[in-house]
Amino acid sequence: MSAWLQLLRLPTVFTAMADILCGYQIAAAAEDAAPVPAVTVVWLLLSSSGLYLSGMVFNDVFDAAIDRVERPERPIPSGRISVRAAAAAGTGLMSVGLAAAVGAWLAAGRTGTTPVVAALLAVAVLAYDGWLKTTVAGPIGMAACRGLNLILGASAVETSGGLPGVLQEPLMGMALGLAVYVAGVTWFARSEAGAVSAGGLRGGLLLAAAGPVIGAVAAVRIQADGTIRTAAAVLYVLLILVTVVRGAAALRRPDPPVLQKTVGRMLLGIIVLDATGTFAVTGSVSHGAAVLALTVPVVFLKQRIAMS
Repeated sequence: MSAWLQLLRLPTVFTAMADILCGYQIAAAAEDAAPVPAVTVVWLLLSSSGLYLSGMVFNDVFDAAIDRVERPERPIPSGRISVRAAAAAGTGLMSVGLAAAVGAWLAAGRTGTTPVVAALLAVAVLAYDGWLKTTVAGPIGMAACRGLNLILGASAVETSGGLPGVLQEPLMGMALGLAVYVAGVTWFARSEAGAVSAGGLRGGLLLAAAGPVIGAVAAVRIQADGTIRTAAAVLYVLLILVTVVRGAAALRRPDPPVLQKTVGRMLLGIIVLDATGTFAVTGSVSHGAAVLALTVPVVFLKQRIAMS
């Protein structure tokens, strides 16, 4: 069980759930959004979790040969889990994710674009793990996965006029902001297992700081309440400052353990970014807090299971 939890990098799945809650609550908060059954959210969370965890498994399946040299302690190269068993698990998890997307579509009354978005996300996951990860396009591939995951959260919602929730004005901008942030974290994380240029670390940190700026512009500018708009802007600024300060500290001491810890905190920052965006658009503290609460299981589990 320990080996499987390590293979799945279980704490990080809650960051994927945060994307779903953020996307759903933003889409559902629109004045002309058609209501959908609450069970739809459960299906969306299951879909995202299945697709995300399959990506974690396939990551190690495709990296098995490299990990035998660079990370022999990982579950597959150490012999605790076979490549065949891991591939079967990854296939099963991806199948669950796609099936749950159909479940969300049915629960929502066969409205929305959930199966289509889930299929695109599955393709993006496989493309990243199997090909893009080791290329210069790797960060872009991972960014696409995260952006699509946020969009997946809104995919079951439609306006009363039949317009897909994924086309709402703030959502696409926030998906872009999240994608840029994750691209930066991915670029930054390429150094956690070995030597890397300082330029790569700085470039990753710059992108990670730019992501919340893009998200803030998309979310804050549509908020009519001045108090909420100001509070959200302050939260975005704090998130950017924390990201820069932590990244700068790692730049001064770019040792693998320090970088791994920094990357773990950046991944946790995804939940904070989603929570801030949820609050900025909906104006609801409780909605934002519901997303932020996902940091609790992450903080608890990451003490026992590595996030990266």
